[in-house]
Amino acid sequence: MALLNFAIEIAALPASGGVTRYRIQIDSPVGEASADLPSPFTTQAAADVLAILSREQKVSRQQEAQTARDIGERLFRFLFQTDERLTAIYIASLARAGEDGLRIRLNIENAGELAALPWETLRDPQRDVLALSRTSPVVRYTPQLTLRRLPPITYPLRVLVATASPASFPDLDTDGEWARLQAATTDLQARGLLELERLDHASLIGLQRRLRAKEYHIFHFVGHSDYDAANEQGVLAFEDESDPQKANIVTGIALGREIGEETTIRLVILNSCHSGRKPDQDALSGIASGLVQRGIPAVVAMQFIITDNAAKTFSEEYYRAIADNLPLDTAMSEARRAIANRVTGAEWATPVLYMRSDDGALFTPASQTPVQTAAIKGALTPTPIPPPPPKSPNPTSNRAAWVIGIILLLLLIVAGGVLFIAPALAPDPTSIPPTFTPPEPTVPPALADLQVGNIRISPRDPAPGEIFRLSVTINNIGGADSGPFNYAWDASLNDPVMLNAFSDRVENIPPGTSKNISFPFSYGWWGSYNTQVVVDVDSEVQESDERNNRRPFDITWQNLPFDIDFSLLPTNEIVEPPLAIDDETYAIWNFVIATNTTDLPDCDQTGLELAEQDGDILIQPAGNNICPNAPLEITILRRPVSDLQVELLPVVNGTVTLTFFADTDGVQPIFTMPDVPLAAGQLAFLSIGDDIAREIRRVEIDAGDQPVRLTRLTLFPPDEP
Repeated sequence: MALLNFAIEIAALPASGGVTRYRIQIDSPVGEASADLPSPFTTQAAADVLAILSREQKVSRQQEAQTARDIGERLFRFLFQTDERLTAIYIASLARAGEDGLRIRLNIENAGELAALPWETLRDPQRDVLALSRTSPVVRYTPQLTLRRLPPITYPLRVLVATASPASFPDLDTDGEWARLQAATTDLQARGLLELERLDHASLIGLQRRLRAKEYHIFHFVGHSDYDAANEQGVLAFEDESDPQKANIVTGIALGREIGEETTIRLVILNSCHSGRKPDQDALSGIASGLVQRGIPAVVAMQFIITDNAAKTFSEEYYRAIADNLPLDTAMSEARRAIANRVTGAEWATPVLYMRSDDGALFTPASQTPVQTAAIKGALTPTPIPPPPPKSPNPTSNRAAWVIGIILLLLLIVAGGVLFIAPALAPDPTSIPPTFTPPEPTVPPALADLQVGNIRISPRDPAPGEIFRLSVTINNIGGADSGPFNYAWDASLNDPVMLNAFSDRVENIPPGTSKNISFPFSYGWWGSYNTQVVVDVDSEVQESDERNNRRPFDITWQNLPFDIDFSLLPTNEIVEPPLAIDDETYAIWNFVIATNTTDLPDCDQTGLELAEQDGDILIQPAGNNICPNAPLEITILRRPVSDLQVELLPVVNGTVTLTFFADTDGVQPIFTMPDVPLAAGQLAFLSIGDDIAREIRRVEIDAGDQPVRLTRLTLFPPDEP
């Protein structure tokens, strides 16, 4: 696979009117394009995202993953969907690259505030996260003039692992990290493809001496690092030469000076927090970018904190992919996917690859080196070829060699002629070498190839809460039975709650045939949903091509009122009353119904249930509710609604008060509907019902001395769904 380069340069323009704009320039396989666009983030919004992904702000793993998806899509829209010229060149480049794929090469040297964003999260809604695919790796490109010739290599790859944990810094399990590296690469070392050496208690002078004494191909640092904002430079915590308990703060410039002296080092891996952080102005003062400036072809660094499990998974898969002779950027995508498969959250976006190589090659290809290679299970086992004898500078000897060569050539011609004109002479059979019979060509076994085919929804344009049916065709375009496999539908790729919203199992699809599946669903909000059908979600089927196992598509809802009669649950199950409900019952429809006990401190049992009254399903206090007359509150979880209507069935005559709030906590009232009369057993329909634009997040219903019994709820769409 020869990836085509798709180069993107982002540069901040001088602010005008308090607005910072950015120039995006693209150099692609199909031409060039540029556009000047405003920032996709405010300074505060960018800081909030970085706080979550760097784990300075504690959130759940699901929220971390959601944040990565959100910022990835916003960055993608900024680059490729805000300007039609950029959209066109991206689509045309994908078509030109075909199955070979595009290498997304980012130059953010002059991108100002945008340089700190995690560009590795770039997500095309039609293709998923770009950096997770070997056909669209994302690398950071640092322009510089220092280039190194690719050296030849004989295996094993020699890796120098420097570990440092001075006592003045938080304790770091360097022994454990070394053991994890050893375990992750055991197979590679046993096959003679990789060799690890440890520089324990690493000091800068110790590193200098070790590099001077022996050649290495990869330098791997395990320790502490940070970004010195005061001096705008990256620093690492090495150990003091005379006292390993003390720290020796080493700048990225100093490390680059030592590593830059060694022409055989092709890759540096910095397994330390914040080593990927890049300052806005001086690229040389950033640790990773500084090493690239010194001529190192590629540097892997961590832009955020990385856990032990993710670090081990990354090292294992990255070294394995490099030893399998994959390009550096493709190996990076493989390592990212390994993290995504094993570790929840968004740690797959933590590693950053700075690369100068145009093709991701780490060393000179085997055909250009004095190494003879033999394929063993996809890896390369080298056998050195003896060098040819040196040529003699003696012209007389050269003429003699020519004469001898001509004589030998004539003898061969004569011998060939004798064999040609005298075929009847039967030589001694024992002198005839055995005839070589080539082995029969190995016919690869036929494999299945599952493909997501046509997708249809009916009705075509449903409203929120309306049940629609999704129909999907799964094709087996391969040459063998598929056997059993699972499929799933992600109702929203942007919402972890709606991932794997529906799943089921298929027992078999014969080759050349299809299977149609369908199932019901309903959404609880307006707008457009990025959805995806995935077949063989557990990789049970051995396929000839797995790239067509996913198919994303969008579903857009009509901007109509969302009418709920409570006879159906969000899971599309028919309600069988009595049925207890809680905060999660209607969360997928983006609202919560509960009782408000703020002013009732003794009410510790205030449950609600779905009950039946004269054939209608309604929400009322549960039988064990010791405060049945507590007010009822409806909280909107997503964006505000413009209005909402409730339908109540009172038990006795009385009045009801509705209070509407602009916040979910109920501290910002925006409208009150007081003392609306109620008649026992007669339905009451209550809403604001005017044309004033409001943003409502919560309504509180207080029926005084009787319980609130809610039979219907209608939400009206926001002004901008």
